[in-house]
Amino acid sequence: MSNLALALIALGTWIAIGLATAWWMARKGFRHWGWPLMGIVFGPILTLAAGERTRLHRLGPLARTEVGPPGPGGLRVLVGVDGSPQSLAALDQAADLLGPYAQALVAVEVVGYDAADSETDPSITTAKNHLRAVTERTAGRVTHCDIISGPPAQALMAYAKEQDIDLIVVGTHGRGLSRRLLGNVAQQLVRQQSVPVLVIGEQRTSPDEAV
Repeated sequence: MSNLALALIALGTWIAIGLATAWWMARKGFRHWGWPLMGIVFGPILTLAAGERTRLHRLGPLARTEVGPPGPGGLRVLVGVDGSPQSLAALDQAADLLGPYAQALVAVEVVGYDAADSETDPSITTAKNHLRAVTERTAGRVTHCDIISGPPAQALMAYAKEQDIDLIVVGTHGRGLSRRLLGNVAQQLVRQQSVPVLVIGEQRTSPDEAV
């Protein structure tokens, strides 16, 4: 085997290990675009930093917006949102069906752990814009909005346990490729046995409504 072939194999292995590490970190909640780039450049070296980095993450909400007063009921409901029509449909259903019975109706968006390092991170800005639209859409029916960080399913479940949530409401899928991603999040939430989960499917317009 020629030296060139050996060099290409070594380079491919180097990049593959780096990208696999970046993918593993994304699964752990570190979804910044820079990680795959560092994986390509640093390869196996990234694995040395990955373990330490995944242990150093911030817990608790990154930002909170108080919206409305507590409701008349006793339920504490969490709605996972991401700005997609599907998550907004889940929010509308939760507000309409559960609002009269809820003491707290909380809208929560999940960002990557990397966002916890800077309040000016673009993903936090985007999440704040999404939650601002949520407060306008629900006209005070949401009691407060939180931004949390981590892998979506695990972060939502940890938040639900920490905040004594009685019910988690999520949509079936979200933006673009997240049809599979958010659908997988919903499946992960449903599989756990700690907090009940209500999964709301995509609302479809009937032919009569479309006219």
